[in-house]
Amino acid sequence: MSAKVEAERIYAELGSIRQELIAVKTQLAQMVEARKMGGPTGHPYIIRSSQMHHGEPTIDGSSITVRTVIERTRLGDTPAQIVEAYPVLTLAQVHDALAYYYDHPGEIEEYIQENREALWRMKQQLDTVVIATLHP
Repeated sequence: MSAKVEAERIYAELGSIRQELIAVKTQLAQMVEARKMGGPTGHPYIIRSSQMHHGEPTIDGSSITVRTVIERTRLGDTPAQIVEAYPVLTLAQVHDALAYYYDHPGEIEEYIQENREALWRMKQQLDTVVIATLHP
């Protein structure tokens, strides 16, 4: 095979590899975007959706967040008691929420802190309204 033919074959092969690389890069970008906006979390029962709880990890098929499950366990509830309190959940879903927390403790702790801060702000606003109402 002549050098010219060999160079043309290599050039064509490189063009094909370039196209495949572009396709893989596009697919990877779509997967990253899907993960940000709601796609798989690596946990079969946990989803993220920008349309539900602003992307906070939530148990699929419910509106119950991983944060809620963790808060209930901190109050002393067992997984079985959580299922009893939220009949829409299964024991497997509760255990998956716990597993998600143990895989992502920093993320869930941030949601817990944000929730506490929001509750504190609401309490402050309510106190202001009550005081204004009682003492005009």
